[in-house]
This record gives sequence, structure tokens and C-alpha cells, in this order.
Amino acid sequence: MYSKRFKELFMHPKHAVEIDYTHTAEAVHKEHDDRVRIFLKISDYIVKDASFKASGCPRVIAASEALCRLLINVDVETAMNLNEEHIREEMDFHDKNFECVRTPLIALKKALSEFAER
Repeated sequence: MYSKRFKELFMHPKHAVEIDYTHTAEAVHKEHDDRVRIFLKISDYIVKDASFKASGCPRVIAASEALCRLLINVDVETAMNLNEEHIREEMDFHDKNFECVRTPLIALKKALSEFAER
């Protein structure tokens, strides 16, 4: 069921670390009690670094790692336009029955909304 890429993201996440961040937000997928907090370091409208803390199923952890990999060194507008399909492609996981994959995106959108309000 899980691809080699998915297993790598889940078992060896490189972005599940603490960073000095400028913006953060959390999202919870209540059905399965998955929880993701995204940390972003934004400078000059560029996401310079991203990390996460997550608890829950393997899919939410892999999705959080995939999202962080997609975020590094992209402008805020590009980051805001990332969607579930981008994450699924990065994960090589296309089973749409698992909504928990959206959880890191929800946290990202909250953090970027906070950035836009400043």
C-alpha cells in the first residue's frame, strides 16, 4: 500500500525538528486525533525554512514532511497555492480515502494567513 517514497518520508523525516520560526500554526484532524504544528521562517516573502511537529497516523507525518520539503525557498504566494495534490505527488500516495493528508495544509494556511495580516 505504501510506496518507497512514502516510507522514507514517514520513517526518516528531516524536518521534524525545532527551528527559529517567525510564524506557526496548528491543525487537528479530529476523527483520528492527528495533530500537526507547522513552523515557518519567512524573510523577504520567502519561506527560508520549515519544520513540523506531528502526532498521529503515518500518513499525517509523511504529509507534514512532504509539505516542508515543498516549502523550502519558495515565495509566500507559491506556498499559499500548494494543495493536497502537490503533497500527494511528493509522497507518492494517491489514496483519496485518507483526509488526514490535508491536516498539514490547514496548518500552513493558518500560518500564512497570520503572515498576511502583519
